[in-house]
Order: sequence, then C-alpha cells, then structure tokens
Amino acid sequence: MSVEELGEPLSIHEASQLIGCSAWTVRQVWLPLGLPCLRSGPGGKLIFYREQVVAWILARQKKGGVKP
Repeated sequence: MSVEELGEPLSIHEASQLIGCSAWTVRQVWLPLGLPCLRSGPGGKLIFYREQVVAWILARQKKGGVKP
C-alpha cells in the first residue's frame, strides 16, 4: 500500500471527528474492536490514516455494524 492509498495521517482527535465520536470512545471502544492505527513508539501517540479509517467504517457498515 502506498502513501497515497493510506491517505493523510490523522491524530486521534482528527480520527474521532471523522468517525463522529470522542477521542475517548476511539481509544476505549473502537481500537479494541480493530480500528487500524500505528503507534509511533512505546507509549507514543497513535497515528491513523484517513483511507484506512474510512475503509474500516465501510467494512463495518457492510457487516451490519457493531454497537459499542
């Protein structure tokens, strides 16, 4: 996957805005359910990529979604 395919990098706050929830909900609910991200190092910040987040949302919608 190329950088263009991943889309722009997002912070947890930007990813939460894209999803439509709080950063807390991303961390406590969606990450354990498989929301794709990259940790920048041990204890480092989480980095999300726009296209991966969108693809994850679309895949969950096709499966009928999961209630947090």
